[in-house]
Amino acid sequence: MPALKNIRTVSIPSIGKLPLAAEPGTFTPAGETRTPKEGRLAEDGGYLTGNKMATLELNINIQAGVDLDAINAVADENITVRLSNGEAYLMSQAFRSGDPASWGNGESKITFMSNTSERI
Repeated sequence: MPALKNIRTVSIPSIGKLPLAAEPGTFTPAGETRTPKEGRLAEDGGYLTGNKMATLELNINIQAGVDLDAINAVADENITVRLSNGEAYLMSQAFRSGDPASWGNGESKITFMSNTSERI
């Protein structure tokens, strides 16, 4: 599934609702990948399947009361992603991945990942 860009809100139980920037980022639900597997003859070929992790790449506003230490420590949390069209997804057992959030210029990028996601 392609990345979804119409993120409206993101909530983490231990933190609450995150303050999203004007361009909040992208969410890619978990899914299955297929890689072609060639055979000696065309009809002998096939494919291999694998899992693709759910990825949430966010741009958040750093406001008073935003606890960057808590955001950077997210592990094994159930993150709820609500889209502007009313759809919602649950990222089970999600964790922060990549570089930690920093103060920057009042905005910070952060990535969360999980092995599974489901539409709720």
